[in-house]
Amino acid sequence: GLIPDNQINIPKGKREIILMQRKKGKLGAGLGKTTGWIHRSTLVRSGAVEMITEVSYDMIDDNGHLHITVGSDDKKKNRVLEVDNIILCAGQISKRDLEQAAIDSGSDLAEKVFTIGGAYEASELDAK
Repeated sequence: GLIPDNQINIPKGKREIILMQRKKGKLGAGLGKTTGWIHRSTLVRSGAVEMITEVSYDMIDDNGHLHITVGSDDKKKNRVLEVDNIILCAGQISKRDLEQAAIDSGSDLAEKVFTIGGAYEASELDAK
C-alpha cells in the first residue's frame, strides 16, 4: 500500500525550483500519470518547489534574471526571478524566443538557457 503523507520524510533540496505553466489551474492537471506529474505532491511537500500558474514569460535580462507576469487582467503581477538555470518546456506551442534572446545577448547566458519538450518542437505532440 501507500505510505501516508505524515510518515514520509522528504529532505530539503539544495536548490530552489520554480515550476511554471502558462495556463490557469493546477500544474499538469491534464497530463497522464506516466508523464511524471504523479510526483507533484512530493515536490510540494519538499518545500523546495514553488508552483506558479497563469505565467507569461516576458524576457531574460542581461543578468540572466527571468522576468515574468503572473495572472491576467487587473490581477497581473510582475516578478523578476534571479535564477541559475532556465529550462523552458512550454507545452503545445513552440516558444523559443527566450532562448533566442539569451543567444542574442552575447553573454554566457546562452549556456544556461535550455528549451525542451513542446516549447522546443510542438509538432511532435499529440494534443488530444
